[in-house]
Amino acid sequence: MVVNFPEFGMADERRLPTTTLEGWRRLVNADPLTFDLLSEDGWQVLESSARHEYDEARVNYHSELIVVETATIREVARQGRLLTLVNRREISARRGLIVSGPWATGKSTAIK
Repeated sequence: MVVNFPEFGMADERRLPTTTLEGWRRLVNADPLTFDLLSEDGWQVLESSARHEYDEARVNYHSELIVVETATIREVARQGRLLTLVNRREISARRGLIVSGPWATGKSTAIK
């Protein structure tokens, strides 16, 4: 989804919780968001209400928290894929994954 002038708003349907099947499907099937940043001059010429709407759209875009692929994210994803393969034919106890580390380091994001 490309967010361009004059329509700055974000799609509401992206906000379904990923703990529901429909929310998860929308998350994994959604195209990555992009946002066309206006130049300083382009932003200055906007009327006050349009400038406010544009700024709100920028905040909404950044609140989507696009995941940056780091070495840690890649490793957690690799381990998750490996566990999925190992557990594929398991009948009883399944192997799990524990991700630990300091707060606000992306553990939940990596697992998601």
